[in-house]
Amino acid sequence: MPMSLKGGIMKSGYAAIIAVAASLVLAGCQTTGNSSGGDKFVRVNTSSLPAQAEASAQADTPLARALLDEVNAFRKSKGAGPLSVDPRLQKAAAVHSQDMALRDFFGHFNPDDQGPKERVLAVDEDYKGSLAENIVFVQGPDLDDKALAKKLFTKWRNSPAHRRNMQDPSFTITGMGVARSGDKVYATEVFGGP
Repeated sequence: MPMSLKGGIMKSGYAAIIAVAASLVLAGCQTTGNSSGGDKFVRVNTSSLPAQAEASAQADTPLARALLDEVNAFRKSKGAGPLSVDPRLQKAAAVHSQDMALRDFFGHFNPDDQGPKERVLAVDEDYKGSLAENIVFVQGPDLDDKALAKKLFTKWRNSPAHRRNMQDPSFTITGMGVARSGDKVYATEVFGGP
């Protein structure tokens, strides 16, 4: 892309591109919970999950299991215990990945402004633990589940915020969800702790 900084228009356009790029990098990782300021990501109180995504989400797939194996191997290498699958977090993760695939968006908050905490509370209104969420998507891979899991995991590992969530020893439970739409693959991991 040729760079020409003629007047303020190009400068402000360049600044806007930088701002959008920065927000996309930060969009892949989110935490919320009982720690100080943890609820700052909660936007609305939604009592149900998106119906179409909930009806078609697959909570346990070979790809999700392979991706969790990658995360748990990484945790072990960092001295953290393995995460065990929690059905509540599993459902929230699977539905969010399916929702992103169906409605063609990528973010922690869906088009209805429902975020990670709202999704978990829609599954279990009594959930009180801490939460964090990693999301990722890749486009164009024609790989087997193990190779695709490695590719998705590597994107998380290469991001400092995602890596922090994956190796945080205070998280003991998780839910992993993946969904496909054409040549796009979306993955969501919800982490939980006390």
